[in-house]
Amino acid sequence: MKKSILLMKSLMVFSLLFVSCNDDDSDGVTCTDSLTGELTDVEMNFSGTWVLTAVVAEDEIDLTDDGEDNASTDLFVQYDDCEKDIVYGFEDDRAYSFVAGGTSDCDNEQTTIGTWKLNETYGLTVVSSCFSQTSQLEVNDDFTEFTSEGNINYIDVNGETITSKTTFTYTKTAM
Repeated sequence: MKKSILLMKSLMVFSLLFVSCNDDDSDGVTCTDSLTGELTDVEMNFSGTWVLTAVVAEDEIDLTDDGEDNASTDLFVQYDDCEKDIVYGFEDDRAYSFVAGGTSDCDNEQTTIGTWKLNETYGLTVVSSCFSQTSQLEVNDDFTEFTSEGNINYIDVNGETITSKTTFTYTKTAM
């Protein structure tokens, strides 16, 4: 089970926002500049702290090694507290943070920082570790929830790899 969750978390992190690169220009790699400037009205509404509140796969998958065949599309209920503990911060000064396992006293806490920008059609660009990536979000009208989708590879309790379109839901908090 830990192997499948670790794989899922790693894929989610890499697929959404991050890849590291070298900022030494001697090998031909040029780092992306940090994002700057005042926030737009859309960005002001979006800025804040967001926590993972749902993970739903298109296919039923059993990630829990509990001796029961209880595959479900609701993957979030199959996670333990550390696996659910994912927090994004989008600050008013364009600072960005991603923390996994930071509030649940988890052994494998991960933190990434950078800068961010959100366009009018909810394309979220993040610059972190010399790399820039844009992900398309769906944001509700009152800016209290957003979702992102991706095809993720999971390893179920039987060791079978299942690729499923997965929707991650984040809810804005008052942290």
